[in-house]
Amino acid sequence: MSRGAPIAVVARPGLGLALGLALTLALGCAGRPVGRGRGDGNAPADARITLYRDSALVEEVHRVAVDRAGVAIIPLAGDVLATAELQVGSPDVDVLEWSRVPSGTTGAEVEVRTSAGDVRGRALGETTDGTQLVAADDGVHLVTGAVVAGGRAASLRVVVAGAPTHATIELRYPSEHLRWHVAYTLIADRGDRGRLHGALALDNQTGRVWQRARFAIVDRDRPIAIPSGLPDERFVVRVRGRFAVTGGEQRLDLGLPARAIPLQPTLVYDPVGTSLDSAAQMPLGDPEYGVAKWPARVVESVVLDVSALSREPLPAGAVRMFAIGADGSLAWRGEGTLLPPADDVELRTAIAIGEADGVTGQRTRTMFERDDANRRLVEEITLRFDNQRQHAVELLAREHLYRGICWTLAYHSTGPRVAKEGEQQVGLGVTVPARATATIVYRVVYQWDSGQCKLSKSAP
Repeated sequence: MSRGAPIAVVARPGLGLALGLALTLALGCAGRPVGRGRGDGNAPADARITLYRDSALVEEVHRVAVDRAGVAIIPLAGDVLATAELQVGSPDVDVLEWSRVPSGTTGAEVEVRTSAGDVRGRALGETTDGTQLVAADDGVHLVTGAVVAGGRAASLRVVVAGAPTHATIELRYPSEHLRWHVAYTLIADRGDRGRLHGALALDNQTGRVWQRARFAIVDRDRPIAIPSGLPDERFVVRVRGRFAVTGGEQRLDLGLPARAIPLQPTLVYDPVGTSLDSAAQMPLGDPEYGVAKWPARVVESVVLDVSALSREPLPAGAVRMFAIGADGSLAWRGEGTLLPPADDVELRTAIAIGEADGVTGQRTRTMFERDDANRRLVEEITLRFDNQRQHAVELLAREHLYRGICWTLAYHSTGPRVAKEGEQQVGLGVTVPARATATIVYRVVYQWDSGQCKLSKSAP
């Protein structure tokens, strides 16, 4: 993926401060930016961290001394102490055996450093998962962290073959204590163009810190078995640079290119939304599912095509749009969402900026058939639009294939004006003439035979 300059790059007087505020609001936290490593030249990363939706996979790299008996000692803290899925290896020596050595000493005055702060007191012992019991002035604390004073720190004892003086030891383990979400800020400039900035809000509660961490984001749940590598290159976003990661909340710049991209004005009709989406392969067969009197509201929007910034899908997240005022300040315009990556998906989203007066929509289910012999459901939807304006309008109908994830559009009346926008979402385009109506009809086929269930496509 091509990457560009840091976040505050729009050349307008006074915009840097306003953009920083916009990004903080977009992320919904007061996280501090993560500092990129300084003074380390081309030093390799000390951690490679893959963020999944539900957890993370951490790969730490330690360059350590080895004694004459072939033993290397690595201080341990946090998740490495507790995880039962720790893997230990080396790219340059054979690892013969390894073991975790618990910390001590009971009764000693200790200081334990955790992601939430330092705890000082008297050591009462340690549980089997590495949790320290420390009696402090305000009571007994159960903490997972590194003993930095007053007692023996927990460590990893690794025995390697040969007689090296130093070795590179790699630790791989999953963690559920790296929480994250992505948010985007779109800065609209004059001339229907804008710049997109992305930031990753990271909450590190692992009890670990890294000085030169590399990040990749896979907008999927982590496989049950620890993968040997990134499982699906299509859905991996690599964050450019190396970052110093401390405990607690912080922010990483996704490093999107700083160039301006077109913003296409359009109207959007999206009455259903994602609330009905079922992520099951077996489609929901209730004939009345999705049948309702849907709102007629159509909204003024801009369509943002992010394919000019990245050939890879970007992580899902809210996109908040601001316009630049004459004094360089930012004014709120609207909000949209980048959906999770999916096969055959177009990298775009629509951002609602206001209600479209004089244009309404109507959504009706006009056919439903269940074919048990061929294990499929066929559903037809008709969308009708009424334009009372004095000029023709371009309209994007956003439809959600909510019965299940195994679907194909068997027919749509919009010709080439169709795009898959997410795993269960399509956009259908139509021109509605002045003082007239226009209709979209599409037919979707859901299948539940595993032998016939193919990746959903936006066109037949």
